[in-house]
Amino acid sequence: MKGFEDKVVLVTGGGTGIGRGVARRFASEGAKVFLVGLDEEELKESAAFDSKMAYMAGDITKDETLDKVTAEIKSRYGRLDILVNNAGWAPVTPLATVKMEEYDKVFSINVRALVNMTIHVLPLLKESRGNIINMSSAVCENHLLNMSMYAGTKAAVEIFTKIWAKELAKDGVRVNALSIGSIETPIYGKTDLSDGDIQEHIEKVTAMIPQGHFGKPEDVAAVAAFLGSEEARFVTGSIYGVDGGLGA
Repeated sequence: MKGFEDKVVLVTGGGTGIGRGVARRFASEGAKVFLVGLDEEELKESAAFDSKMAYMAGDITKDETLDKVTAEIKSRYGRLDILVNNAGWAPVTPLATVKMEEYDKVFSINVRALVNMTIHVLPLLKESRGNIINMSSAVCENHLLNMSMYAGTKAAVEIFTKIWAKELAKDGVRVNALSIGSIETPIYGKTDLSDGDIQEHIEKVTAMIPQGHFGKPEDVAAVAAFLGSEEARFVTGSIYGVDGGLGA
């Protein structure tokens, strides 16, 4: 399929997991895909999938990184059609032991950076009458214990999605979100949990999923590709669950 030929897609957190899966799906359908993330080796591995993929390593919580990304996209492509706000972090911490440093970090990555990136590239998206795809989470519906900080960030993302969809409709820019359930990614390995605690958490979450198993990045990528396509031209302000029923 070449449904995205001549389109340019920016994916944050594109080095692993969902970001990698989404980026590769768009590239496989003809898009030029630009990845941004922290780990250059992971980004390089993601981009090796297709010659139409490029990347820049950097911390998206820093304004200078977003300035560089925006300038590179303008210079390299001269346009942007789809922004996938995928980068995120998911601490698993009971309220009693939450440190404010952890609160600051998760809101900086999941909320501030998402807003800042969107503002940076919005003029390009208006020019192309493009798309914004935000990544939310099923924890907004199924309120998992010890994930209040993460759930709070994703609740904000869902509100942004709905209001931005209304604000930007006049510019021809569609804004939607994916409410992601439990997907096989390295995200839990980036927390401070021990291996035993991670496994216990995974088992508890799996027991809550009606389909009885974690999904794969490709499951998310398929819905992202639909939302970015002309087939979804009348879809905006929507939150699509990709969660095996967890959010139900």
